[in-house]
Amino acid sequence: MNKQTIVSLVVILIGVTALVWWSKSVDSKKLGAEGEGLYHLAKTGNNLEANSINFLVASETFYDFGTISMKNGKVSKIFKITNPTSQDIKIPSLVTSCMCTTAYILGEDGTRSRPYGMPGHGGAVPKANAIVRASGSLNIEAVYDPNAHGPAGVGLIERSVLLEDENNNVIEFKFRVNVTP
Repeated sequence: MNKQTIVSLVVILIGVTALVWWSKSVDSKKLGAEGEGLYHLAKTGNNLEANSINFLVASETFYDFGTISMKNGKVSKIFKITNPTSQDIKIPSLVTSCMCTTAYILGEDGTRSRPYGMPGHGGAVPKANAIVRASGSLNIEAVYDPNAHGPAGVGLIERSVLLEDENNNVIEFKFRVNVTP
């Protein structure tokens, strides 16, 4: 091999290594993705307790609506998050991946927050300013409108709702839907 080929291979190897390292650091911040890293546990006797790092837990982070028709309108899914820690956790941010999706915070008393959407569409997305009390829970409703993209919006669609806590931990609620006319 000539010198130029060896240098090229070394540069490619360094690039791939850097990409792998970067992707692992990004994945470690995404909580709830594919059921990994929901929160750290320490076993104490017969009890599981969250450690001193405050993490929210989502029992479900993916939902498949199956096939729906545009003529039947919006569909929704409620995702539950819990706070297994002994401290309140603030939620400053709740956003969606597309304008066709809206997210709501549902209160324990049945109230529904204002809608949260995609950043950059329809103005700035307001701060969520929600709190999940210690040992408490909160519901997030994801609403998908199959008519938002018009007649061209048919086929397999994947969207998400991103919830970020005060510690910059992110839970991504994903859903899939097959839209027909």
